[in-house]
Amino acid sequence: MFEKTLVPVASGERPGELRKIGSILKSLGSGSVCLFHVNEAVSFFRGSDLSWLGPLAQALEDAGLSVEMKTGTGHIASAIAEAALMEGVDAVYMKAKRRWHLETMLLGSVSRDLLRLSDVPVFVHKLRPRLPDEEDRLGREDLIVLYATDFDAASVRPLPSVMEFQGARCHVLHVRRRMADPATERRRKEAVDGELHAVAEDLRPYFGWVTSEQRIGNPGVEALRVSDQISADVIVLGRKTPAFFSAPMGDTAERVVNESKASIFLVPHPGTPDGS
Repeated sequence: MFEKTLVPVASGERPGELRKIGSILKSLGSGSVCLFHVNEAVSFFRGSDLSWLGPLAQALEDAGLSVEMKTGTGHIASAIAEAALMEGVDAVYMKAKRRWHLETMLLGSVSRDLLRLSDVPVFVHKLRPRLPDEEDRLGREDLIVLYATDFDAASVRPLPSVMEFQGARCHVLHVRRRMADPATERRRKEAVDGELHAVAEDLRPYFGWVTSEQRIGNPGVEALRVSDQISADVIVLGRKTPAFFSAPMGDTAERVVNESKASIFLVPHPGTPDGS
């Protein structure tokens, strides 16, 4: 999943931060990193000396990763999405909050655009899991993964990616609406319990701890609530193909991405020109 990871960096990035990121990626199974910087067409930094990338690459190498450096131009999120395809990476790693160029800060979120545009999975690192201190060694056994599924094509597609977090702890969540009458509600609950049990059994060989539950309510609200209750480090979601005028990632994914304290691992659904 993270064997080869694209890590976008902005001017002013600190080697110490990259060393911590390297430890996170190493713990997730990454062996190599493509360090990628975008010079925007109207950026003050266009054409500037890029020797500052060297210490960042060295910091990742200190974490035990092999590193190559690449640069691109243009719209940041689009350039990152294109580079991820061209370099054949397994995933893109993004810090949720980062100082990009001035015009990017004014116009919107690179992470948000990348989640919409990318044809490869994107890991958006938020408050959890915490970046390790120099003496810490984050292990997968320390991670709690929340896998939110509707049992449809978009939410089943991330299942192999969930398995790649093997060694962590996993909680499977399905949120549904209440049925119209008690008999239908009972049948639906039993059917969902069966589907959750099947998913949990598929995941059990990969995790030391697997639990599951179904809830009734709004999927985005309940996913965020459960994430906080179990102190999830990562929420794994599939990105649906949006309907016209809908949220670009699907309403549930859009809300969870925007409001979650946990990191997000979003797996795009293939089959459309933009990967949605």
